[in-house]
Amino acid sequence: MNRAQRQQLIEIDDRLSEEDLADRALVYSLRQAEWYRAQMGRTRTRYVLSEAGALFFAGAATVLAALSAPAWITATVAALVAFLAGLRRIVSWHDDWLAAAEARAQASAAISQYRLLPVGERTVERQRELVAAIDSLVLDETRGWRRRRREKVQAEIPA
Repeated sequence: MNRAQRQQLIEIDDRLSEEDLADRALVYSLRQAEWYRAQMGRTRTRYVLSEAGALFFAGAATVLAALSAPAWITATVAALVAFLAGLRRIVSWHDDWLAAAEARAQASAAISQYRLLPVGERTVERQRELVAAIDSLVLDETRGWRRRRREKVQAEIPA
């Protein structure tokens, strides 16, 4: 377990009561939802930085050319624009961000429905249903990620 995972467990632990901690299905589900929340933040940050960087460097290349900057500086900035454009074709941070946001919302909804049950009704069967719903969500998201990657690769192959 790495430092980030320990920190996530500490944060989850702080939000749970003693009763909640005894409910392993709830703890498992919260951990999965937390992973999607963190993934959503990472992919959003990467997406925004890559898009903003591409816009910034594209504008900078134009300004540098207009100012008659040394050719190597203008070429370097233009190369960064080309790199970021190529990176956008390889990775799909925007799609990954949206998928993680949707998965987190679905996980949170399943957890909320479970938490609305009186503690006495959180039977083993209900716990299994919660875990099954979360596992199904993870499997669907993994399949969606694989499908998006396959489609991206196929789009790159000339017909």
